Amino acid sequence: MFGVILYIMISIAAVMIAGKVKNSAGYAHYPAGTRQGYINIICLTALFFVLFIPSALRIHTGNDYFTYIIRFHDAYTGNHIVTEPGFNLIVKAVYTFLDKEIFLLIFAIFAFLTVFAFIRGMYLQSSDLGLTVFLFMAFGLYFQTYNTVRYYLALGILLWSMYHVTKGNYVKFVLLVLLAAMFHKTAICALVFYPFCRLKWNRITLAILTLGGISGLLFKDAYLALFLKLYPSYVNEEDYLSSGSISWVNILRCVAVLALGIYLYGPVIKKNATLAFYMKLNALALIFYGCFCFVPFASRIGYYMNISQILLLPGICTSLEGKKKKILTALIMAAGTVYFAFFLYKAFGDVVRVLPYSTWMNYPGSMDGLSYVKVTG
Repeated sequence: MFGVILYIMISIAAVMIAGKVKNSAGYAHYPAGTRQGYINIICLTALFFVLFIPSALRIHTGNDYFTYIIRFHDAYTGNHIVTEPGFNLIVKAVYTFLDKEIFLLIFAIFAFLTVFAFIRGMYLQSSDLGLTVFLFMAFGLYFQTYNTVRYYLALGILLWSMYHVTKGNYVKFVLLVLLAAMFHKTAICALVFYPFCRLKWNRITLAILTLGGISGLLFKDAYLALFLKLYPSYVNEEDYLSSGSISWVNILRCVAVLALGIYLYGPVIKKNATLAFYMKLNALALIFYGCFCFVPFASRIGYYMNISQILLLPGICTSLEGKKKKILTALIMAAGTVYFAFFLYKAFGDVVRVLPYSTWMNYPGSMDGLSYVKVTG
């Protein structure tokens, strides 16, 4: 119960702080010398610490926490590893400098980088940071950063990279994607998905996407064979390869957002190339979740696309006026609250397992004792 209350308090604090951050017309950011500019800096800093501190203080919270302790050790000692070079470099550098395997520091470093990347990406692109952060918390995205730290750092960086796609800064976009791939190799797929969704789609494009989705349903074995050529480390992981299942929650989310986008396409989406980009990413995520669920990391790859929902929905709300805006915002917040309650209910399960929350401040012994040898020996 403590963890549930804590997560609710973190979420409320984050949303209230983010709501104080404002952009001027056209999503432009206020100069630092203005009053609102100073407020933005203070609030963004406060938001960072509200999200960073609980993540950095956690211990044994997350479905793969213990696994990562071992991965840190393997990266440091040079054992056979399948983790990416960016991850390995950070771990080896920190452990070599300390001459000790203090895994808490590694988790804190990844928490710092991940929270920074997500806040940077949201601030640069959101038309309503308060609503964007609300969705970030309600969808459980923040709390899931307690799991699979490599992947969620990559996801945060890719969210940031979307900004450069929408601005046409493709050199910076490519550099950020390559940086993300240094922590999770699946991030490289953004080099195809993001520019593709920036293109103008027509009937031929939709026909190709439809055929692509059908091919995923008909030629599962061929796609898996291609996947294994790209990622040979999964060749002997038969159980993992056969464990894929349809993510109904993500499909329903994509369908609901896509339906809203289609309904408001004429008055809102069609006039805004950035919102159209986010909507196309959502459509691509739906095809992926529905037709390629057998691919390992399917949910993770899908998140690279449907993370755009936390930008698309506030963008739609901002584009509306008066009563329509108030009603849609209220509906989104009501649906998000229900989703958050569902997430907290599932958070105790083995799949998510970000509850119960525990911190090393209450852990028996000193921090010096929280080393790989002490925990695993």
